[in-house]
Amino acid sequence: MDAIHVSQQDTVATALKPLQKGDVVLGVTILKDIRTGHKFATADIKKGEPVIKYASHIGIASCDIKTGEWVHVHNLEGERGRGDTDSGLRDIRQDVYRKTTVAQSDKTYRLMGYRRSDGSFGFRNHILVIPSVHCANKVVENIGNAVTYSDVAKTEETNVVYVTHQHGCSELSYDARQTQDVIVGTGANPNVYGVLVVGLGCEVVQAQAVAEEIREKAPYKKVEYLTIQEAGGTRKSVEKGVQIVKRMLAEAVKVQKSEGTLADVVLGTECGGSDSFSGLSANPSLGAASDMIIQHGGSVILAETTELIGAEHILAERAINEPVKEAILSTIKGYEDIVIKSHADIRGANPSPGNIEGGLSSIEEKSMGCVYKAGNQPVVAVKEYAEKISDKGLTFMNTPGNDIEQLSGMVAGGCNICVFTTGRGTPTGSAVTPTIKLASNSAVFNSMNDSIDLNAGTVIEGTKNIQEVGEEILDFIVAVSNGQLTKAEINRQNDFSIWRLATTV
Repeated sequence: MDAIHVSQQDTVATALKPLQKGDVVLGVTILKDIRTGHKFATADIKKGEPVIKYASHIGIASCDIKTGEWVHVHNLEGERGRGDTDSGLRDIRQDVYRKTTVAQSDKTYRLMGYRRSDGSFGFRNHILVIPSVHCANKVVENIGNAVTYSDVAKTEETNVVYVTHQHGCSELSYDARQTQDVIVGTGANPNVYGVLVVGLGCEVVQAQAVAEEIREKAPYKKVEYLTIQEAGGTRKSVEKGVQIVKRMLAEAVKVQKSEGTLADVVLGTECGGSDSFSGLSANPSLGAASDMIIQHGGSVILAETTELIGAEHILAERAINEPVKEAILSTIKGYEDIVIKSHADIRGANPSPGNIEGGLSSIEEKSMGCVYKAGNQPVVAVKEYAEKISDKGLTFMNTPGNDIEQLSGMVAGGCNICVFTTGRGTPTGSAVTPTIKLASNSAVFNSMNDSIDLNAGTVIEGTKNIQEVGEEILDFIVAVSNGQLTKAEINRQNDFSIWRLATTV
């Protein structure tokens, strides 16, 4: 197969390999060379008419487009997130034509992990060292490395991990509250056995307050804190921190693993470095895995609010009730309103230059592919950034599209395993939550094999279908629970970033 036409209503198709001028593909004569992953018109499209892909609008033609012509940013204008042309939101009504078959599996998936006394389930059993403020970053890093490269007893699943960030002081109250929520939620994640919070002593987000709140949310955890000013400087803080972490590790390595099921999974779904194949292979495959996790009683998080602009009609129709539907629409449109008020075109920021190079032409097109990650189960709840996931089923969390800010928000919400799809390739991973990378195409899987775990390029090539790759994802989740490291874990990726709401003061 040389190209794919997703829906009968579509007026564009996607090239699955380089197409040459004069080639006849899907009954269309190609008028200009088309790169892999890029679109060509399958019908004449008049200037001002909508361009249709995934049976939905992905923008309008900025000039007349002939059948067989290359369709991209030069002749397709996005209609959403256009603060450069609009002062208000565009209300573009769309019907939903997408298939809603829910993926299912009768297979039994047996997990092995760390059952916490509150019933939550950890795939890992780490000791986390985390700063309350950026002034403590170097001390945190030195504590983590001193223990990691010591001869203290530890395993791949029970080890010391650390993160750093650029927040915790000079923040307005609501921003400081969000920073604290993310730090607390990360410490409370079930993949963490114990936490050491390190502060400076004079910051807005205080180490003691963070530690106390983690204890409230997860009373079973070992939680301690120290401040550099009270400890007497950098060297003494590192020495004290190393002693604390070694004590915690000595206890943590004694914890025995116990059995779990997919009902214990809180799956974070993410796509980053997307290309036009992301919505055709990797994201639908992750959507199938999401459906099956929910079928077996688990929880799934859909995030990246900016990357749902233009797809909110699909998600809203799947809301379990009217309040959830209204929350979906108001959250997505509220985020778009922020973009509009910036008086800039969202393109270039999202989709990014790499996304555009990979064939994505507008935020609507990216969103229509992104929403496939969520499968076809009902949306049962809408949560704010880093808010704890408390419902079984599919939850929509309000996060930015930024990969690391989004991942950090889901982990703070309790995500214990993440699947991250990519078309261009990315090494991103969490220190706390195992992050499985799924490539949308075989080229990036092969070129970045030290960073990517699974390949959905097999769907594009026709050697596997979406259901099969979805089951492959579930099998890999089981393997991770049994101790297999993800590529991000092997590479010691400890990416962590907090969504900043306001300016530094």
